[in-house]
Amino acid sequence: MMEGGTTIKLLDLPGQQVSEWLRSFDTVLSDGDGTIWQDDTEIEGAAAVLNALQNHHGKRVYLITNNGLKTRSELFGRAQRLGFQVPNDQHIISPTATIVDHLKQLPDFDSSKHKVYVVGNAAIGRELRENGIDSYGAGAEEPLGKGDKWQDFAMRELTKPEAADNVGAVVVGWDEHFSYCKMARACHILCRNENSAFLVTNRDAVHKYPTVCIPGTAAFVAGIEACAGREALEMGKPNPVVLEPLIQSGALRPQRTLMIGDCPKMDIAFARNCGMQSLLVGTGSFPLDILQRNGHLPQPDFYLPKLGDLLQFL
Repeated sequence: MMEGGTTIKLLDLPGQQVSEWLRSFDTVLSDGDGTIWQDDTEIEGAAAVLNALQNHHGKRVYLITNNGLKTRSELFGRAQRLGFQVPNDQHIISPTATIVDHLKQLPDFDSSKHKVYVVGNAAIGRELRENGIDSYGAGAEEPLGKGDKWQDFAMRELTKPEAADNVGAVVVGWDEHFSYCKMARACHILCRNENSAFLVTNRDAVHKYPTVCIPGTAAFVAGIEACAGREALEMGKPNPVVLEPLIQSGALRPQRTLMIGDCPKMDIAFARNCGMQSLLVGTGSFPLDILQRNGHLPQPDFYLPKLGDLLQFL
């Protein structure tokens, strides 16, 4: 339905054309924050639309998020509380779950003897533990002690064999307790263990709130990449790797999939990287007029002011 590469406003189309468009995909992926909910509040009409697509139009619906602050089961619980009728937590695609899936298929990672060092929040540790993977560091503070010098920390902590032995992966997520000590520990592991995995939940650079902007996970992982001389593998959008399990199982065909989101750099770029159709909603930071003034951003195939506007066609 694309014409000359321009974004199509779904509300400008007659109902018959929208019906034809609905028949063009079998699977729906929907972003969370800014698209279907804000924190613990549903965006009006979003649940009704996704439930109708699933229950009345036979679409397979998955919720996909870069939120690494909750486990897959916790996100599923939120979806249920807010009225989204996804069948089970396997229909939640989150960085914490993707990390587990990725580690389990790595030939060099053995959960019976390898542990994971986490520079990030406690949810990452919970997800790993729920799946039988030992980890340490998640959610913990590790500042230099009073009167301690970096040399003291390095000699005391990093010269121990257990500082790097049997550590099969370093995982980085958003971390309010990020510190020199954590960066040094991650650097030591990655430099000592060439076969250790190096994963990051996402590369969101900044989180914008109405009155403040705070550093995102990209800021934390960049420092570790610089000192370790290695690049982390992203476990969130826009990296297509997050869909590999669904594609390999045959549960999802990208050419018959619609990606719904509110962020061009993540959601629309992800759709483009995977060969999927894209629908941008204006409930995040990018209403269509703002997006079109930023021509360097990925442009969506379709646009709605809010996802609930689709309900009139269902």
